Amino acid sequence: MKTDDTLHIKNFIEAINRADNTRQKVISFDIEQAKRIRNSLSVLLLRLVDKEANQPTTAIQMDGGDFK
Repeated sequence: MKTDDTLHIKNFIEAINRADNTRQKVISFDIEQAKRIRNSLSVLLLRLVDKEANQPTTAIQMDGGDFK
């Protein structure tokens, strides 16, 4: 997906905000819009998981900290 991955999510949020501001009870999206939102969320989630998996881990060991 070469287009801006967040564009479809941004449009989704703006549509919900417009509906909320006009006090709509129902909002609908066609299947193509829903698939674009799904794909954008999947790409972003996979990037986040990949980024987290590639983070170096730091081990912290506590010895009880004896106070004297």
